[in-house]
Amino acid sequence: MRKIIICFCILLTTLSLKAQTISGISIDGGNIPILVYIGGDQMCLPSTSCFIANLRPDYYTVEVYATRRIRPGERVWKGERLYTERIYFNGNGVKYIQVGGTGGHRPGRPDQGGHRPEYGQYDRVMSSQLFDTFFNKMKNEPFSSDRLKMLEAALVNTDFTCGQCLRLVKLYSFDDDKMKIMKLMYPRIVDREAFFTVIDVLTFSSNKDEMNEFVKNYSIRR
Repeated sequence: MRKIIICFCILLTTLSLKAQTISGISIDGGNIPILVYIGGDQMCLPSTSCFIANLRPDYYTVEVYATRRIRPGERVWKGERLYTERIYFNGNGVKYIQVGGTGGHRPGRPDQGGHRPEYGQYDRVMSSQLFDTFFNKMKNEPFSSDRLKMLEAALVNTDFTCGQCLRLVKLYSFDDDKMKIMKLMYPRIVDREAFFTVIDVLTFSSNKDEMNEFVKNYSIRR
């Protein structure tokens, strides 16, 4: 009798496990080691893929950065951002995100020839190396008016990403100055779906509302 009960319990456990389905978000970096952040929290150690399970139905901000494999005791290196998106996960099945390829370059990198089809405008984005130089010149410029002239000149023939815009906005301490830069750069931002990450650095909710209204009205005018 005892053996029968034990066998019955094992059978129930097996059936229960089979009834459970794997669900979560799967991020594939192809041949590129990646770091994955959700809501600002690192999810996985450097690897070419990352799976986040047990997520409730909700909106999640997913960020993926290029990295390199680390040795024991070595600090994790976070390189260029390859992907940023606010997505909705319904809690069922697996949502797949592909950010890397199997070739020798990274799809979607602004400073490379290859890019994602939906982001053809990335061809005009300032490269990472050039932006670092531009950022340092902006940072070292003591006069706000001259900073603005530098940015206006760059915007004539160059587009920017939200990540680049965010770095420039953080050079300023006050919301009014930050908003001026945001409004100036927004028409030349290529990944506007992530612009909420820029608006989020504003201190006051009234200013966030104003910027959200600006974005909405700009889209209507277009």
